[in-house]
Amino acid sequence: MTRILVLAPFPPRLDGTHGGARSIAELVSRLAERHEVALAYLRATEEQDVDPVLRERCTIVRAVIRPPRSRLARLPALVRGVPLWVGARAVPAFATCVRELERAFRPDMVQAEFHAMGQYFDALEGRSAQRILVEHEPGAAAARDAIARAPATEQFGARLDAHAWRRYERAVLQAADAVVVLTERDLHAVTPMAGTTRVVRIPLGATVPARPLDPVGTAPGMVFVGNFRHPPNLDAAERLVTVIHPIVRSHRTDVTLTLVGDAAPDTLVTRAARAGASVVLAGRVPSVTPFLDAAAVVAVPLRHGGGMRVKVLEALAAGKAVVASALAVEGLEVVNGREFLLAGSDEEFASATLRLLGDIALRRSLALRARAWTAATCGWDRTVESYEALYRSLDRSGTAR
Repeated sequence: MTRILVLAPFPPRLDGTHGGARSIAELVSRLAERHEVALAYLRATEEQDVDPVLRERCTIVRAVIRPPRSRLARLPALVRGVPLWVGARAVPAFATCVRELERAFRPDMVQAEFHAMGQYFDALEGRSAQRILVEHEPGAAAARDAIARAPATEQFGARLDAHAWRRYERAVLQAADAVVVLTERDLHAVTPMAGTTRVVRIPLGATVPARPLDPVGTAPGMVFVGNFRHPPNLDAAERLVTVIHPIVRSHRTDVTLTLVGDAAPDTLVTRAARAGASVVLAGRVPSVTPFLDAAAVVAVPLRHGGGMRVKVLEALAAGKAVVASALAVEGLEVVNGREFLLAGSDEEFASATLRLLGDIALRRSLALRARAWTAATCGWDRTVESYEALYRSLDRSGTAR
């Protein structure tokens, strides 16, 4: 049995409003059934607390409040090479918590979920615990992509943040004993920065519901699910509202678009309102299941970002017809035309959506094969066993380097 200290940048929850919270909760809950797990996490005052299941299963659970810090307050640290997202999670009290847990819990592994939590490797006083960094989405690559999307007034700040990410991420990768990435694309992005640190790919798992959702939906509607604080999700939602959905509506006026997710900015609210009753901005909801169940098509037109898309895995596992970009299915060995439909341009997304809306049999067959594929290849047991193999290799070698 391994003693694992997990560091998380937010409260992990099985019903979290974003994929990161859900995926960490799933992994930790399963690790805690087989190992001794201590969980330390940051929590903003407005965030829901950790999932009760984790409190029951983990040996120790500690929360540290993350005080609000404006972008302006983080600028001095940015100039010193601390990325904005990392600076927002630089909390001295959390470093103290990590040191206390290191002494009291004596972990074999310290597993930092997300690059920002790698900054707390510096809080560890000894070298007995192996340090694992889980890169849910490479920061330097995402910051580089953000430059192209930033308006002229924000270009300087975006470039400064990208420069900080390159310095920070390289340092934190090389401070780890092992780095976990989720996709081959991320493996290629991270490895050149990692120096002698070993980088391994461990894909996320998926929970297949006991009962599938309606494979064809109850109305001719499209749905997109995502937390809109994440820029790639916001870009995809705006693309749906302003371009893809209008093309679909020009052929079928009965088609609706529902956007489900937390923290929609005013720009998205305004665009959705301009589109009229055919676009519904559902916001944060207790459960996305009713929205997925009712939809005929799950549309995921992502064109930015890294990591694996929890929203796509969950839709496939639930047995829904999915239209997605190549980036949205990164890390998933699904086949276009068998488990989902692939689309790239706005016109391709509209065409694939119209094809599915007009073919109930195709929606059903895609959905059934997607669910079967997920059940056969994406169980969480596989993911947990891969982490356990990594822990054993670190125990044997004393380091993964």
